[in-house]
Amino acid sequence: MKRWRHYLGLLALAGVLWGCAGMGGMPQQPDHSFSFDGQFDGWAKQVDLLEYRYGSPARTTGDSVKPGSTSLGYRSPIISAMPAGEFLFVKWRIKATGEVLEDRVDLRPLLPRSMDKQTVTFVIDGKQLSVYLVTGTLKPYMAPPILKTYLSKSTVTFEIYPRNTRPQ
Repeated sequence: MKRWRHYLGLLALAGVLWGCAGMGGMPQQPDHSFSFDGQFDGWAKQVDLLEYRYGSPARTTGDSVKPGSTSLGYRSPIISAMPAGEFLFVKWRIKATGEVLEDRVDLRPLLPRSMDKQTVTFVIDGKQLSVYLVTGTLKPYMAPPILKTYLSKSTVTFEIYPRNTRPQ
């Protein structure tokens, strides 16, 4: 009987170790974030955000306006260990004219291989969507360049769409 328990214990230990070894072999996903803030970036007064999607066909985060609502709101932080987004889709309405616009950006050629500790954000300026890569590197407050996103005031930031300013 004791021998049976001993073998059962060894089998359980082997299973636990095998499971841990299998987890170590899983590909690591970068700990990065996707966020936007229309209040701080100044676009909330001019446009209503209607829909956004960030991710890949396999895993997407996003939201769209619910029936009876006019806007999604103007900020959303998503911080997670997740694959770098392959695309960003944004749909918005210009308040002054009621014109609805949308843009889908292919992020695959624009983002670095390692997205660890970096943020993807966007700013809407009338009919133009701009996308930024915010690095984890701090800089002196208000040191140039200052871009349309408030995050660029204290963090090294690159515009990646419509004009890619990120060093290759």
